[in-house]
Amino acid sequence: MFKKRLILGLFAGIIALYPLGAANVSFLVMETGMNADDPNGNYSALWENNLLDVFFDMGHIVSNSLKIQISQKPAGDFPAEARRDYTSAREGGMDYFIIAIVDYKAPNVSLRLFNTKSSNMITEQKYAISSFRNTKDENESIKKAVAVMAARLK
Repeated sequence: MFKKRLILGLFAGIIALYPLGAANVSFLVMETGMNADDPNGNYSALWENNLLDVFFDMGHIVSNSLKIQISQKPAGDFPAEARRDYTSAREGGMDYFIIAIVDYKAPNVSLRLFNTKSSNMITEQKYAISSFRNTKDENESIKKAVAVMAARLK
């Protein structure tokens, strides 16, 4: 009886120590090209919510920074305005940092995935902002786009 319990306990301990493969991911949403008619930026809130939902549903540990509004689209891969949030994510133990740049003027959304260990951009994906008949269709479209980005995590 004792042997059975010991073997069962060791087996359960080994299973509990096996890494599950969840990544720590931090998000930052940046807005540019804001329209004076819509200063709230509801579209960026849809992206932020869906980023958090999809990655969390896939089993990752997620956090986000406060949304930032910038005057023009950043020229380089890594916007200078994101440096503080990136540093905070890295120091907080995050594995990945994703910047979503919502450009209302273009109109498009650029998702940029960075590794916090090397600060190199892993990939970038761009999506056109299109109008949908209802919020449900729009959310589904955004979730599909986010799932493609989530598949890039190792």
